[in-house]
Amino acid sequence: MRSVNRLTIVGNVGKVTTVGKVVKVNIATNRQWARDGEIKKAADWLTVTVLDETQADWIAENVEKGDAVYVEARVCNNSYEKDGERIYTVDVIVTLFNKLSRQAESE
Repeated sequence: MRSVNRLTIVGNVGKVTTVGKVVKVNIATNRQWARDGEIKKAADWLTVTVLDETQADWIAENVEKGDAVYVEARVCNNSYEKDGERIYTVDVIVTLFNKLSRQAESE
């Protein structure tokens, strides 16, 4: 059986940060639900990591705060040592990153 590890994100960019050859993008996604007859809203923030150097360069030059984006990614666990302690992380690694047009944002 084939397995799948894919996360799809559609949201708005909060910040683009370059760390060496890697780019990290903070993306806000909105959600809403009803509780006691009242509509509640919240934003979830995700940080995605772009490892592909060509894609990272393009994002650093062309994507800015507020841009709507469509991202496909995989989720992976990592760990590293810091000050003698093992630190565990969950990383969202980008496989596809598209900046959406202004027309798509308003639909």
